[in-house]
Order: sequence, then structure tokens, then C-alpha cells
Amino acid sequence: MSPSLGSPASISLTGWGAVSPAGWSAAALANAVLAGAPLPHAAERRVPEAPERMFRRVPAMLTTPDWMKQPRLRRTTAAARHAVHAAVQALGEGNLDAIRSSKRRIGTIFCTMSGCVQFSRRFYAEVLANPLLASPILFPETVYNAPASHVSSLLGSPEMNYTLVGDSAQFLAGLDLAAQWLDDGLVDACLVIAAEELDWISDEALLLFAPHGVAAEGAAAVLLEKGATSPSSAPGVTLHAVTEAFTYGQGRDRSQAAAAVRRTLEPLTAPGTVLCDGSNPSAHSTSNPRTRGDTTEQDLWQDWGGSRYGVKPVVGEGFAITSGWQTVLACELLQRGLASQALISAVGLTQQAMGAMLKGSLPELHQP
Repeated sequence: MSPSLGSPASISLTGWGAVSPAGWSAAALANAVLAGAPLPHAAERRVPEAPERMFRRVPAMLTTPDWMKQPRLRRTTAAARHAVHAAVQALGEGNLDAIRSSKRRIGTIFCTMSGCVQFSRRFYAEVLANPLLASPILFPETVYNAPASHVSSLLGSPEMNYTLVGDSAQFLAGLDLAAQWLDDGLVDACLVIAAEELDWISDEALLLFAPHGVAAEGAAAVLLEKGATSPSSAPGVTLHAVTEAFTYGQGRDRSQAAAAVRRTLEPLTAPGTVLCDGSNPSAHSTSNPRTRGDTTEQDLWQDWGGSRYGVKPVVGEGFAITSGWQTVLACELLQRGLASQALISAVGLTQQAMGAMLKGSLPELHQP
């Protein structure tokens, strides 16, 4: 997608939600990032000879929400529960009945890197142990699109439902696709969701990229509508631009891809633009070590003169959720009046670099 969406009507982000080690809301995520202190993490070894994995879990819910009492959600994995909760936040608490009866065409785009890895590991372990005894109850939750199907079922929506499997920049590709659906009139609104869950398979895989990496679980979701405005009196948020996916390969390495993101979005910056990046500035900290992507992103934005916030130093590596958390954080900053624009930089772990620009309804802020 070009820097300008090229649409006569703007694409608005009318709702957003998050589940993270900071808590079960977008506000909890933003408050933790603004506080700037890394959240506590746990560490353990699968077996004595396995590498030590570090992780941050989502805290337990204080109360059980109504949606979790539905029969289809009783045997879902953590990724699916996180995805549904973030989606319900983005749609608006208490609005599910109205949405079901309104006949609005709501599409769903789900982004993930590891997917429902807990049930997948359990199912294939049973298959290897004894194929005749492998539980068929587990299998439906092993597929990548299981969380997306639960969201659409909860909404009673038969509309378009895609699952995108990618790296930590994939959520921005979901925003791009949602904007295309809205421009083409395929849906009236679109949920873009990312979710992951903790498991030793993905946690230990992270150590290949960061020897002391801290894995995190949770979800992020935003609701996009065309030409809509926020129903509340709070400042609205619009999707001003999304870059193309600059993939890594023989013709372009990670640094070149990241530089292409900056070249694309920097001309759109204005006074009051805040940078929401996905990197970790700590080069030597054992609690929040850098990945190769972090080093690339830090080098890319080292001369950035404005305000800058990152989710990874606080909550950890969320894989496909990382750029989703960045997007939710940007929405919170814009809604709270802490910025007039938010530039999102996502240098993916393995696949691509992407960026996006969100705009608030506040006038441009003039820095002293």
C-alpha cells in the first residue's frame, strides 16, 4: 500500500483492545508502557538439560466474562480466549447482542506466528505415543484459524474470515488487508486480531533469536471502519498510511527493509508525531535482551528526535502480537492526547519489515 490510502473516505480505528502480561485491557498495556518498568518474569527448564526459558504470562482474570461461559469456548486454548477478549474490547463491552442483530458485515483477520501451539503439541504427542488413543477433541484447536472461527461464531458473522501466518510485523499486513476490504466494499467493518500463547516449543525457539529472550502471551485487536468516527467524545484515530511489506531475501536484507520503512513514512511525520517501535533498547540486560531485529531497529531510529515508546522492554516478545500491541499503544496515546500522529515501526523477526502511520483528531502539536 502506498503512503496515502488513496481513499475518498478515511479508514477509522473505532475500537481496540489488548490482553498482555500487564492485564486484560488496552489501558493496562498503555499504562505499563508509559510507566517504563519491565514487568516481572518467570523462568524454568523443561528438563534439566534443556535451555532455561523466560516468559511473562497474562495474569488470571478477576471475574469470568459472559462470553467465556459459552459452550464452544470451554475447551479453547489460551490464544483463542485472548483473541476473543481483545475482539470484544475492540467492539465495545456489552455491544455483542446489538452487533449480532444489526446485520452489519464484520470481517475478521487473525494474525499469528505460533498459533494454538499448546493443543498442537499435546495432540501430536498423543499421536506419537499411540495413534489409536489420540484425542479428537484436541484436533479442532490445533489449526491456525481456530481463534478466528471462535470470534466469527461469537458474532454470528458469516463474512470474510482470513488467518495470516507471519512474523512479528504481520499485524500491520492485517491492517493493510482490512483497508483493502473496506475500500472494495466487501465488509462494513473489520476486526484485525493477533494472539499467541506460551509453550516451551515457541519459548525455546525464541532463544535462537535472543539467547535470553523473554516470551510473552496475549492478544491485540482493532476495529476498522470506513468513514466512521469514534462514538465517544474522545479523539478519533484514523489509519493514515501503511507501507508495503518489505520482505527479507537475496535482494534485500533486514537493514535495507527497515530503512525502506523509514523512507516511506518519514515524509508524513509532523510535529507531535510519536514513534511506537517494536525494539528493545537494552543491549546487555539479561531481563530484556535484544534480538537481531531489535539491533536493526535501534540503529534505524537512533537519531529520532521525538517521543518514543516500545512495548517489548516492558511486556516481552509477543511474536505476532508485538506489532498489534504497538498499534493499540499508538491508539491509546492518540486518544489520550499525548500525540497528534503515531508512527509504528515493525522490523519482523524472520520475514518482513513494515510500518504504519496513525493520525489523531487533535491539531498538530508544536514542539518548543
